[in-house]
Amino acid sequence: MEIRQEIEKDYEEVYKLVKEAFETAEHADGNEQDLVEALRKGSAFVPELSLVAEIDGELAGHILFTRTKVGEDTVLVLAPLSVKPKFQRAGIFLFFGAGQ
Repeated sequence: MEIRQEIEKDYEEVYKLVKEAFETAEHADGNEQDLVEALRKGSAFVPELSLVAEIDGELAGHILFTRTKVGEDTVLVLAPLSVKPKFQRAGIFLFFGAGQ
């Protein structure tokens, strides 16, 4: 598995991945993929912290952080962490947290 920074050519595939990842989620709004797109367009977007996981050249997961303020402190906020259903329950999200 390779974890790398998301690039613009990934956006369409990430949109589909996020949608698919949340289609059967118990607690989902159905607009998670649109939220990811909106966050990318905002001033709080941190491109260096928008990451994809690839397995054999296929996107398997996506994670994105944005910045916000809590009081005087700047903090990072996690967008939907998404894993393609066929890779769910395989520890993909652990790799995001561990940085590979």
